[in-house]
Amino acid sequence: MLNTLLPNMFPTDLDALSHQMSRLLHASTPFSGPGPTAPWPGINIWRAGDTIVAEAEIPGFRLDDVEVTAARDTVTIRGRRAPSAPENAAAIRVERLVTSFERSFQLPFELDTDAIEATLTDGVLRVTMPVAETARPRRVAIKALGAGDQPRAALPEGGSVKK
Repeated sequence: MLNTLLPNMFPTDLDALSHQMSRLLHASTPFSGPGPTAPWPGINIWRAGDTIVAEAEIPGFRLDDVEVTAARDTVTIRGRRAPSAPENAAAIRVERLVTSFERSFQLPFELDTDAIEATLTDGVLRVTMPVAETARPRRVAIKALGAGDQPRAALPEGGSVKK
């Protein structure tokens, strides 16, 4: 980059300096979108009522290549893409790398892990996760008291109130 501005001035040193400056700049900037520092695969997560949905684009992965696990409030997606050429074939050009990934995300509430479902369609993994019944909001019944009634304080376990 800098060598295009000053082509005759120590091009290898300037390239190295430019590379180091870019690396420092990227390391100090929070993630803002796709690029070399972005986690892969990117995952979108949203809540629709009592269901959480996560989607990840994982092109080239088959069902047998992907695993989804869940425990309480954490979901992990793992995948490994194997070589696509037969073992006895000689590669002429290889651009689709053998790769693997693991992404975990923690949610702010517990999930019903027995009811989680995952589908893989056209390279998009969709994980549907119901919120656990115990983590769902519930309506609390309100009791009416008469004008002279006072709410009762909870008694200590095994204790009584002295009069």
